[in-house]
Amino acid sequence: MILEQQPKAKVRRPRISLQLLRITLILHAILIVAQPIAAGYFLAGNVDAMNDVHATIGGSVWMVAFLQTIVATCYTIVGGGRSWPAILSPVLVVAEFVQLTFGYLQNFAVHIPLGTAIVGTVVWMTVWSFRKTARDNRREAKR
Repeated sequence: MILEQQPKAKVRRPRISLQLLRITLILHAILIVAQPIAAGYFLAGNVDAMNDVHATIGGSVWMVAFLQTIVATCYTIVGGGRSWPAILSPVLVVAEFVQLTFGYLQNFAVHIPLGTAIVGTVVWMTVWSFRKTARDNRREAKR
């Protein structure tokens, strides 16, 4: 008796939505990593670095996080990808808006540790997006 192999069901994986998420995360990571660099230039004596670079990026980076939220939601819903990027991205929007507020208030006791957490989270998400697990759909991720 010959056993026939059943054809495997076509697995839907995120492709275009993952590429868009990667692009958005790279942009977000570049802007986020530039922030402590610009602050370092300011602390080294370049007064223009604060107003020209740090404040400008800080005022707009939360909007990139909002764009990332839209793309991450598409990655999850349309692409069938994992759900945690769509959950973590709006948390980043709020965290970056709070970061902006505390920066303008010059409350560095909150601004610096929160900034460190944001940088670490965005860089970690960017690295994760290039790993194999980012290409898996939700069902494959549960195994």
